Amino acid sequence: MPLALPVAESMRSPVAVAQWLRDLDLQFAGAALVGLPAALAAFEPQLAADQPLRDPLVQWAGGLQVQRAVVAASADAAVQVAGVEICKAPPHLVFSDALAAELTAELERTHLRALAVAVLANGQIVDPYGAEKDWRDGLLRVSGDPRALWRGDLSGALQVAAIAAHTGLYPDRDIVRALQRDAVLILQLDRQCWQDGLGAVLLGPRASVGLRFLQQAGVLQLLVPEVTALVDFHKSCPVHHKDIWDHTLQVIEKCPHSLVVRWSALMHDTGKVQTRTVQKGRVHFFGHEALGASLMEGVAGRFHMPPAVRDRIVYVIGHHARANAYLANWTDSAVRRLVRDMGEHLDDVLAFSRSDYTTKRSSRQAEVKTLTTQLAGHVADIVEQNAKVPPLPKGLGSLILAQTGLQAGPWLGRIQLWLEQQCEQEELPPLQTAEFYLQVVRERAPQLLDIATGTERQRRKTT
Repeated sequence: MPLALPVAESMRSPVAVAQWLRDLDLQFAGAALVGLPAALAAFEPQLAADQPLRDPLVQWAGGLQVQRAVVAASADAAVQVAGVEICKAPPHLVFSDALAAELTAELERTHLRALAVAVLANGQIVDPYGAEKDWRDGLLRVSGDPRALWRGDLSGALQVAAIAAHTGLYPDRDIVRALQRDAVLILQLDRQCWQDGLGAVLLGPRASVGLRFLQQAGVLQLLVPEVTALVDFHKSCPVHHKDIWDHTLQVIEKCPHSLVVRWSALMHDTGKVQTRTVQKGRVHFFGHEALGASLMEGVAGRFHMPPAVRDRIVYVIGHHARANAYLANWTDSAVRRLVRDMGEHLDDVLAFSRSDYTTKRSSRQAEVKTLTTQLAGHVADIVEQNAKVPPLPKGLGSLILAQTGLQAGPWLGRIQLWLEQQCEQEELPPLQTAEFYLQVVRERAPQLLDIATGTERQRRKTT
């Protein structure tokens, strides 16, 4: 059985064959296969542990890391994997000369030259259309008319952008110009195609490449003009501030592979266009988070996003500054309020916050990383504390006040703290009655009840 093996997006990292063998995910006709096919056994002797593939592949592409294997019974199946599942990149490992020729011809005809390459089991590279040059140049090219890539259906153009975002190869000038002529056709697409296409771009490890391509070709402006308003926005200010478009692209690539978090990154600074002010020589963007969240609601409606997804993205955009403001001197109470207020959105906000910095100063990078790590740890501690069952019963404070006739004050908190510590140290059993704990205080720590009539503050004033 021939095997078509798409290799991963990063051509600049070594081929980790040992890892590939551990992570191999084989599929055939949509059904998972158990174990390695017999055909793979013929190739195994060449896969020495912790060694890359044979030199020709490494020298040709600078090293392509294997991502996932797909069993293909025909060239059509292999093409479907390589062309439709756009997170895969060439070359394709095949166990048949005939399949290699058929595969590369079909890929070149219907897709891009960079995809039309295969590697035989003996290490021979089948590259009839010059894919090697395209990979070395970092470009996506076509042999014929670039408009054949989408044939009037701009979902094909979104697919090209996604391939760029997952490979880092930038579509060449001919493709860009062709798409500029057809860009308005994007408005004819179903909104689900918008979601799927832009989502595939955002999830790419080189998302910035796909987004820059769509912006240069005039497509992104039609999808999210709120975002393209950031392009060169910094040049319109008499006082210098950072390039927000470039910052946005960097943050997206740093974010984890979550559509919610990456959409949040794409939109998080869009509110700055309308909120920029200059005061005493300094640039401010007061309220940009709230405006950005409002703009995202409009984008979500335009893309027909599910309400649950929309709400998560809108929340992150509207509240990301709060987590970014964390300092090491925040108290447990402050972090507990953060956890309580953000509720189910906490993980999304923290995931974004860890990525929302693009400073080039190493000292500032280290400071931000330290603070985000501290915040994550502090939040984890608070969540763990909140998950614990309180050792003391409800109503203990009310009982103490009723039994002693005293007014509430800090002394009551000290009693409860002492009792909690006794339970933690296993000096007292937890989850007993309020009467039990009041009796313990009277017997073991009566000084905690030695409060004059009236509040503690009133007592201090009289002494």
